[in-house]
Amino acid sequence: MRTLVSRIAFALAFTFAFATYAQTPLNRPEAIDVDRDQTPPGQAELGFDGGGPIGDWALGAELGLLEHPIRFHTIGIKTYPVLRRETLALGGALALGDSVIIDARMPMAHQVGQRLQYLGDDRPLDPWVPEDLTLGARVHVMTRGPVAVFIRGDITLPTGDDYDFAGEPNWSAAWMGIARVTLPNDIMLAATGGIRLRGREVIVADQLVGDELLWSVGGTIGLPPFLPLWCKPEQLKASLEVDGIVGDRVNHMTGPSPIEGRIGLVGRIRPQYGIAVRAGTHLDDDVGAPAFRLSIDLVYQSL
Repeated sequence: MRTLVSRIAFALAFTFAFATYAQTPLNRPEAIDVDRDQTPPGQAELGFDGGGPIGDWALGAELGLLEHPIRFHTIGIKTYPVLRRETLALGGALALGDSVIIDARMPMAHQVGQRLQYLGDDRPLDPWVPEDLTLGARVHVMTRGPVAVFIRGDITLPTGDDYDFAGEPNWSAAWMGIARVTLPNDIMLAATGGIRLRGREVIVADQLVGDELLWSVGGTIGLPPFLPLWCKPEQLKASLEVDGIVGDRVNHMTGPSPIEGRIGLVGRIRPQYGIAVRAGTHLDDDVGAPAFRLSIDLVYQSL
């Protein structure tokens, strides 16, 4: 009996210690990923999942350039922990029947910056870093006329370098609703909104990176044919989107709420091959809102 009580007490103590560890904010500001890009693999359309088709399966490679995604201000000092980052993200998507798509995305990056110099930690920034692996699934809920509705879920695993602003120390999970509207004249509008939960909160200066709301709105419009490169209107489209985050407020600390705008061109030289070029900048000055972003998405879809 005494042994059983001891085991139960140990189990309760372990559970309490784990829960306390998971809930206690980590005071290590480099334990975040400053690149908030989550372009879905296999979809050369928007920088967020707008419900676009992929065919039976798809592969994608994204090349990205990021400038000034984070900076710290102190009295007389302005430092850029990550000054510039070049990213290669590889991924793929697979359709399971007519209603479900699963995908995976793995980024890797080269970066330069000051890390936490002048702020009490003079270790150099690691130039070559892996980032967090993201696994996702999208379910088609309904289509009524020009409107299609989806639900998407993501799980992010802590595979990145959480000592160099390229990964988080624990898992995160997100759930989002997606609405897609297809209009005449080759116009498509999409919006998504949801919530992200983190397994570990991180203190960054006077902000707390934890649970947050996610939202994005955007669309594409077909451009007139441009011979000899583009022979059909649907082969070249212009895109415009705004992506935002609303940080949680806990114990008088508010999470970062970056907002970013992007414009781009989406083209198809062949039905299976897609390419998207997007450029963006922050619409506010917050952690994760870059001064400049450039990305090139290359996609192959099995149509």
